[in-house]
Amino acid sequence: MRIDQRLRKITTASSLVGLALGFLLLGILIVSKSNREAAPITGGALGILLGTAFLVLAFSYWRHQPLKPASLRNP
Repeated sequence: MRIDQRLRKITTASSLVGLALGFLLLGILIVSKSNREAAPITGGALGILLGTAFLVLAFSYWRHQPLKPASLRNP
């Protein structure tokens, strides 16, 4: 595997994880600071769900796009 392909895979995976953590943190902050109105709680819950979706996508990407070269993988 060439170095540019490996770097592309690493940056894609780290971007997905960064998006997941950002949306999760934003959703948690919105829910924790809400004053019990419906709109902030709904927005926070959507942020948490979106963060979870990005995290699932990151794990799926890692599973289907391994970062190790083919010669080092287990048969």
